[in-house]
Amino acid sequence: MRRARPAIRLWHRWFGLTTGLWLLLLALTGSAITWYDELDTALNPDLRRAPAAAPGTAVAEPVTAALAAAGAALPGFAARHVDLPDRPGESLWLIGSAEIDGARASVQAFAHPQTGALLGWRQSGVWSLDRRHIPDLLYGLHVDLLVAPWVTFLFGLVSLLWLIDHVLAGVLAVPRLARWREAFGVKGKAGSLRRLFDWHRAPGMWAWPVTAALALTGVTLAWPEISRDVVRTVAPVSDRLEYALPDRPVATPAVSVEQAMARVATAPDQIDSFRPLPDKGLWAIRTFDRRDLDYQGRQWTYVDMTDGRIVGRRHDRGEGPGDEFFAWQFALHSGQAFGEVGRWLVFLGGLVTAALVWTGVDLWRRRLRVAGRG
Repeated sequence: MRRARPAIRLWHRWFGLTTGLWLLLLALTGSAITWYDELDTALNPDLRRAPAAAPGTAVAEPVTAALAAAGAALPGFAARHVDLPDRPGESLWLIGSAEIDGARASVQAFAHPQTGALLGWRQSGVWSLDRRHIPDLLYGLHVDLLVAPWVTFLFGLVSLLWLIDHVLAGVLAVPRLARWREAFGVKGKAGSLRRLFDWHRAPGMWAWPVTAALALTGVTLAWPEISRDVVRTVAPVSDRLEYALPDRPVATPAVSVEQAMARVATAPDQIDSFRPLPDKGLWAIRTFDRRDLDYQGRQWTYVDMTDGRIVGRRHDRGEGPGDEFFAWQFALHSGQAFGEVGRWLVFLGGLVTAALVWTGVDLWRRRLRVAGRG
């Protein structure tokens, strides 16, 4: 391994210099969107919070009313996902697409959970620093720079290289196993190269389990199909049930989403969200389940839009190790697998990664200057 160290050091140096900007962007935006809902609510309380309904204004089917209100305000509105309130006072969040300025665009609409009245809407994927769009801008920058899917593929490649670098950086950080504790401490005089090197090495070692998990899940989330094909070589991986169901388009559901939810759950707070699948003629209702690994309901129940029959059920954790592996990916990447502690660890992991990029470039610059003087 000692003979390989110069090659490993060369890799680590040039990995950092060539991907540092991308890592810095992913790290800072990732830390920010760890608190996406909290940030969005703080900036846009008029959208994310719903005032108390006036007496006599509540309706029997508020979600259906909200879908109709969004359709009236946004030409051609089609919902892809509707998130129900998790707590009292939160609004309905309708995510979909509509005709904006003559083109199909992604939009988010917000409605009152008791009356279905529209509270407001915004276009997704907009380059704007106003309070309406900052949370979505940060999310878009983290996923694809608001450019195109090929950027997501690029970020997956960066994550793969970053995962490889984690292994090699660990080798560089611990040249002798007998002295492994030194890699976790900071020594040297203030302003010295040794102090700078330790400030580059020690935080990386402390945060290694978190950042390695972020690198791995960054690959699987950016390359979902490729990742599934790889995992299928060692374990079966199943898909959502609707992928295997035949197309059976329904233009106007005979069964409302409220009726479908009543078939699935006995209490409203058991339901996390739903997805209309008109091409399949189904409502996909997502409910909370003891097997959930994050803050989202991962139990899917499919209800026929024409007669209310329950067509099938599936939990995202599936029944085998392949499904279990993929169920953990978002839960680990967001930190939600370990609750609020996990979210803080992911937030700090992003900040540490940003600091490692900064100290790594500074270390290279100062060593280059010292070498030039010699």
